[in-house]
Amino acid sequence: MKQQSKINVYYLGKTYPLYTKVDVSIKKVIIEWDGKAFICTSPQEGEIDIANAIKLFYTKASKKLIEERLKLYQPQFKVKYKSFSIESHQNKWGSCSSKRHLTFHWKLIMFPLNAIDYVVVHELCHLIHMNHDRSFWRLVGKVYPKYKEVMDILGTEKTR
Repeated sequence: MKQQSKINVYYLGKTYPLYTKVDVSIKKVIIEWDGKAFICTSPQEGEIDIANAIKLFYTKASKKLIEERLKLYQPQFKVKYKSFSIESHQNKWGSCSSKRHLTFHWKLIMFPLNAIDYVVVHELCHLIHMNHDRSFWRLVGKVYPKYKEVMDILGTEKTR
């Protein structure tokens, strides 16, 4: 029996309800996405750590989606990234190291796809320009022309 929770979950820029149910045959709390809602299944009745389960779901979903988006945009760059990971940065959506390792915040999955694409393109551009100079922003604009609109969604500003 599914029970409507008072929680709505952000996913790809929209909010969806989260339902909870109990299944004594499982060992830990799991979250699943059925295309219309999130289902949180717990091994027992009572209090559950939904926040941690959602974070795990978001982290896995982010890794899968960002890998797809990197494959989509990578061909537009001569330089290739070496690896990427999903992390919990304190105050940034992504980063690019001098060793060509890209990181992305797990919370990106809560935003619309165009915002995720902007961050992916932004970090790929850092493979060529490791700063935010004029040539960096020109490259961002060439690959992702609507980037300025998306920056507002993410609460970020163009830096120079």
